[in-house]
Amino acid sequence: MDRFSDSLVSKAINAQDDILAPYLAKVDKYDDSFITKRLSYFSNAIKTAILEEAFKQPTNYQRNRHILDTTKKLNKLLPKELGHMFFCYDDDINKKAKECAAYCRNIATNPKLLNFLALNYNNPVNVNGSLQSVNGNIISNKSELNRFEATQAVNGKIKPTANELKRLNSSNSRNGNFPLNHQEIAYNTITRNVTKFGLTPPTPNKRKSLNGCIKRLTDNRWWLRKFRKLITQANEKAAIHLNFVNSKRQIYASNITTKNRIAQRLRNEDLLSSHFIINDAGQRYSLQEISNLNVSNPKIRKDELMCRARGFEDLALELGHEALFITITCPSKYHRAFAKSGAENPKWQGYMPDEANAYLNKQWQKTRAELKRQNIEPYGFRVVEPQHDGTPHWHMLFFIEPTKVNTLQSVIRHYALEIDGDEKGAAENRCDFKKIDPSKGSATGYILKYIVKNIDGKGLEKDLFGNDALLVAQRIDAWASCWRIRQFQQIGGASVSIWRELRRIKQSLFSEKIENSIIEQARNAADNSDWQGYIIAMGGIHIKQKDRPIKLYYDININEQTGECLQSYYDGEIIQKVKGLVCAGKTFVTRAFTWRVEKLSNT
Repeated sequence: MDRFSDSLVSKAINAQDDILAPYLAKVDKYDDSFITKRLSYFSNAIKTAILEEAFKQPTNYQRNRHILDTTKKLNKLLPKELGHMFFCYDDDINKKAKECAAYCRNIATNPKLLNFLALNYNNPVNVNGSLQSVNGNIISNKSELNRFEATQAVNGKIKPTANELKRLNSSNSRNGNFPLNHQEIAYNTITRNVTKFGLTPPTPNKRKSLNGCIKRLTDNRWWLRKFRKLITQANEKAAIHLNFVNSKRQIYASNITTKNRIAQRLRNEDLLSSHFIINDAGQRYSLQEISNLNVSNPKIRKDELMCRARGFEDLALELGHEALFITITCPSKYHRAFAKSGAENPKWQGYMPDEANAYLNKQWQKTRAELKRQNIEPYGFRVVEPQHDGTPHWHMLFFIEPTKVNTLQSVIRHYALEIDGDEKGAAENRCDFKKIDPSKGSATGYILKYIVKNIDGKGLEKDLFGNDALLVAQRIDAWASCWRIRQFQQIGGASVSIWRELRRIKQSLFSEKIENSIIEQARNAADNSDWQGYIIAMGGIHIKQKDRPIKLYYDININEQTGECLQSYYDGEIIQKVKGLVCAGKTFVTRAFTWRVEKLSNT
């Protein structure tokens, strides 16, 4: 009966599946069942790619073998417990996150269960993994648990037997000490469930308390963030494995990842529009309005980056420094496809974009250490952008003393070619240097197109492959979000956080008699978007951050109505937030109001 009902379900599914139906018509009922089962979790695009390649095979065995091997490889991208969530909707992820949080919450808040787990913590049965999850509860020995429940006294305490007390107090535990604390027992039990999903549980340390770790694991928002990242990256990995992401098909990022990112941004906009911040003076703004006034706004972010790059260039011209534009690319084994044809690269070893960026970061750490040993301190910007197949490469605009240019190039080239530097084309393509002649063009203008391309694409028409710049910017944003890659980083110079705090002060801090003070010079430069003047006021380009004259001022947040200090959500630690600036021992408050967030009422 079960087999008959499964057959009916399979036929109903296949009848509605325009992708599978033409292929299943060519196979017998056994292969029909096999193919349907192996491909049921995947999107139509992945089904098509697998089936097209499979039905090119000369024999039925090779066809089925290709389907089996490919689906096995893709299924490894997600843990078994999440295998059915390939290409699922965000609502499904949200539901799963709530289920996992509720499961952990049930363990952490169930005294009866924790007492039972305490008595059985060192039970050899548990060590062998027979602790099972039944309807969201941890059960080791059901009859034993029932006896504990039956012997529970009116006051709610369990009365263990003499043997159980002996086992409870035994010094022969498997860890050398017995965790009597229920929090520790709950944490150890919950983390076993977390690892089943391929996640790393939070661990107690100086910044995270044990109770805070448990609170994270019982919060569906923690699970939601982790699941979104895991599933989004699994989808993108599947697309890269099947060679969807290349110049001829889906450039920079897959269609599914790009669509999910656009949907996420729309959700964020709805959330920001439905929440308001209110201060003690009664001022009220939507979070969307505030977002539009800071670097979350692409236009403001782009303008600020260009202002800082231009400031560095002006300073370099004044100091007589040279501008150098550098491009560093990963070895061939990190590249999935060829740029011209989109064909698979036979040298690819399965590396993903985040792993490629980690390689570039590691090589840059070595480079930076060697430059420091040789007293070379370049300053400027680094931009990370994807190549056509999603593999990142770095563009760097550096300014440096003319006498140190050759040494800088030598050190960067050495570490860029340290791994697989002898492969074909490495010397020509892996590391490129361009000296920028000020008489022929601006260094800022050179990096402008890379900044615009990676933010919103406005002002550009096409990319290198002829794609519309606005659509390219969306795909690059999806790529950076998926792989958690930082696109822009300042190298050298003063802190931009202090610059932003200074820009909050719209009027002079002092009377005319002391208007030449350091903080007033810095404030005036920041207010006039003069990054060069700001760097000079902060002590110059090569001074250490700890020795700069202006620093951020931190203080606790206090609720004026209740008098309570603001605490971290999970760990209950008192939070210090930026309140202003400190210069020459004097504090300058830039954030006088305390704000609270309120949700827009549906009524």
